[in-house]
Amino acid sequence: MEKLIIPSILTVSDVVNLTDNVLKITLPGAPVDSKFGNLYEKNKQIFDRLVKNQKSSLKSEFTDGLVQSDKRRDMAYMAIRDITGGISMSLIEDLAAKGTKLYSIIEKLGTNVYRLGYKAESAILLSLFVEFDKPENQQLLAELGILPYYNSLKEAQASFDSVSSQKSDEKTLQSNESEAATMVLVEMIPALTSLVAMLQLYSELEGGIYTDMFNRVVTAITEINTTARARKTRKQNQKEEVKPA
Repeated sequence: MEKLIIPSILTVSDVVNLTDNVLKITLPGAPVDSKFGNLYEKNKQIFDRLVKNQKSSLKSEFTDGLVQSDKRRDMAYMAIRDITGGISMSLIEDLAAKGTKLYSIIEKLGTNVYRLGYKAESAILLSLFVEFDKPENQQLLAELGILPYYNSLKEAQASFDSVSSQKSDEKTLQSNESEAATMVLVEMIPALTSLVAMLQLYSELEGGIYTDMFNRVVTAITEINTTARARKTRKQNQKEEVKPA
């Protein structure tokens, strides 16, 4: 039976799908025999751990939210940058002077901070807030009528910080509570192989109860192996295609 399940070609997802199918197929047989039921329960417990830790390794639910909140603060930053920059070039000298004072701060910190990484951009924006929050600059922003644009940038940054904090907390929680799915896989494969081997034996001893289950399990294994082999072949062909002449 070990030859039916081939660990070397199976991914974590393959094993999750296969085990899920096997457990569903063999569920009716678990209450019939205590030994089979105990092995079934062992597989179920390992499977639950595998699924839990596979989900932990997937993309965070906050990733997309962080991307969107970053885009919003980028837009808010470019708005305040372009508005102050435009005013600084005004032919109205008083307005131009006020705009120049504000825009010079942005120029000093960097006019393209939105191209930086998350942490670097946050650090620069916090420095900008320190300068723009000074009373004299708050007055300039108010006099030029652009205080709402500045406040929208601060709000966008606060939103970004909130999502970033939630993502960080999620990562910490997962690190404390999870184990690598590949490590659980080391337990899952032998347990699943034992369950299928026992099922094969019982299909010979108690054919009326277990034979149909065994045949359906063999079909499920064959389908997974076929998919896995096809994937392996595609990868090998792709590697050969990119080899230098």
